[in-house]
Order: sequence, then C-alpha cells, then structure tokens
Amino acid sequence: MLGACGHAAPRTDGYKPGAVPGITRDRAIAILGKPQQIAPFSLPGTGVDAEVLTYPFGQVLVQNGEVVAISVNNDPEFRGPFAVTLGMSEDNLYAALAAHPRHRVGHRESYDAIEKTSDTRTKDIYDETDHVIIELTAANANDALAPFNVAQVTLVNDKGMRLIEAFTKARVAGLYPEVHVDNFIDDPWRGKR
Repeated sequence: MLGACGHAAPRTDGYKPGAVPGITRDRAIAILGKPQQIAPFSLPGTGVDAEVLTYPFGQVLVQNGEVVAISVNNDPEFRGPFAVTLGMSEDNLYAALAAHPRHRVGHRESYDAIEKTSDTRTKDIYDETDHVIIELTAANANDALAPFNVAQVTLVNDKGMRLIEAFTKARVAGLYPEVHVDNFIDDPWRGKR
C-alpha cells in the first residue's frame, strides 16, 4: 500500500549527465556505477585501441584512461543535445536542430548494415561542431519510404569522433565479415537550416 501513491523510484540504470567525454575512466565509473561488461576493442592495422564499458543505457569508449565517447541507445528518459530523444522522428530531429540555430559542420553517412538475416538502413549525422553523432534507423529496412527515427546519440570529443569514423570505415572496408555494409554514401552536412 505504501508504494501505491508514492513517487516512482529513481532510475539507477540510465545515463547520468555528469558522464561526458574528456573525464577519466575512474570518474565515469564513479558517476555511472560498475559496468555490466568491460571488453577491449581494436581496429587491426590501424593502431586504434580502446576499452568498451557496457551499461544498460549503452556504451562508454575509453582510450588511455580517458572517456572519448558515450553512446546512449536504451534510456527512455535521455535528453541529448538540442533536446534530442531516442525514438524522435527525423523531421522532429531537424526541427530541434533548427530551433538551436548555429553554423554546424560535419558529414552524414547513410548505408545498409546487413548481419545474417537482419538489414538495418541507417543515417548517421556527425556534428563536429557540437561533438555529437546522431544515428537514425529506418522503421522498416525493406520499405524505401519508411520513416527514420533516432536510435542512438553518441557524445564525443575529437578523439571519439576519429575512433567512430575509423570503426565505420573499417566496417565498410569489410574488416568485420559478420556485418556487410552496402549502399554507403558519405556527404558533407551543414546543420544550419
């Protein structure tokens, strides 16, 4: 009976705003708690090495003891830059960006990621000005007119931006044979609308 009219318990597994690129690995763990999993990550032949800390909300990438990227893909309460939320439609994303006018520089990648029998149509916006990568996926990969929605928001610093760009290039080049990337397009992107 006590829980029937009280406030909802605070979430303990979601992203916490104090965790940002540039802080130390130890500081991130102090803010976010113990990760579910810690695993090494490398791109063979590139010299890129990192550590991946996995949490219920997403992942934290660490290089040389420094957080370089934080990806959020599973937190319904997450509010990212420009008030972007997971599940937000592509039209609403562009409206949110337009509501925060600023000359932004970056690029947009679009591609199909095919893994076994799963096909995901993706658009990634790399906003180098505001240090964020916004991934949109199509609701139905087999429908060319299917709408896109925000599936992941990644906060990055310059090192994190380079790491994620290198990872995508490695996928396109076929470094990970379990995932085939098709129809890859990389275009300049300007955020001012």
